[in-house]
Amino acid sequence: MVKKIQSPTQNKTATRLLNVAEVLFSEHGYAVTTVRDIAAKAKVNQALINYHFQNKRGLFNAVFERRATIILQERIDLLNAAREKSKKKPIPLRDLIFAFVYPPLRMASEDKGGRSFVKLQARLHNEPKDIEHELRVKLYDNVSLKFVEELKRTLPKLSQTTICWRLIFVMGLYLYVASNTGRLEVISKGRASGADLTRALPEILDFCEQGFLAPATQP
Repeated sequence: MVKKIQSPTQNKTATRLLNVAEVLFSEHGYAVTTVRDIAAKAKVNQALINYHFQNKRGLFNAVFERRATIILQERIDLLNAAREKSKKKPIPLRDLIFAFVYPPLRMASEDKGGRSFVKLQARLHNEPKDIEHELRVKLYDNVSLKFVEELKRTLPKLSQTTICWRLIFVMGLYLYVASNTGRLEVISKGRASGADLTRALPEILDFCEQGFLAPATQP
């Protein structure tokens, strides 16, 4: 009888390593965070990181894949639901924006791990370029291109270049908001809270919708 091999997420020690690494990577980055730091914080033998993930890069990739796959699948599910609802017509712009920004905001609002992951997403561009490129190609490119195609159908007067620029602005916006840096509390003098992502969602949808509906950018 063949013994069934457990995946890392089915193993308590591996899951603890993922949780600890997620927080440390989000706070200090890939280069600064060491295998020793992670093992010490998780209170496990350092050799267990190599056993479960081969090395630090393997652990970093696993941290990303664990939650990114959830966000991306949820985006696809919301996109498919919006496509079905609109039948053969272009998907309403607000529905497209919602399908894109809601999954990471939902995840960031649920628990500390979700907030740490979105923060880690926001700093991915600061990580070694080969790691950044590998993760973006493997995890994000395909889904992002699906949204670009739908935005082109919904906004035929905009060039693909302008659509891509504006989608990048949307990415930066939700990542900054979900990272909750504390700036909102400062500039609003306490009238608004960066932790209130339920309030953030309609604000983001209104802002991004109007951004996409702005006149076409002149070259």
